[in-house]
Amino acid sequence: MSINIPEDLRKLVEEVTMNKLSSIRGKTETLGFVDSVIEELRKRGINLSDDLETMVRPYVVDILWSLRKKGIITMDDDLLHFSPARQGS
Repeated sequence: MSINIPEDLRKLVEEVTMNKLSSIRGKTETLGFVDSVIEELRKRGINLSDDLETMVRPYVVDILWSLRKKGIITMDDDLLHFSPARQGS
């Protein structure tokens, strides 16, 4: 499936997602996190149509999934919750 999100919006979604992740300290509900990214986009003046929001939501989860593969976050098997991976000092 191809996600047809405009490149400028795609980059903004990535930026907002990474900024929000930096404030995560424990186990977080994935759906609530995605909602918070959508809300932040709206606060920044982005008008998401229903169709565009339908594309952006799974893109945020795709970003989380790629971060899981890199060991930056851990996700529950059901994908409903995630948390930052333990980082050594």
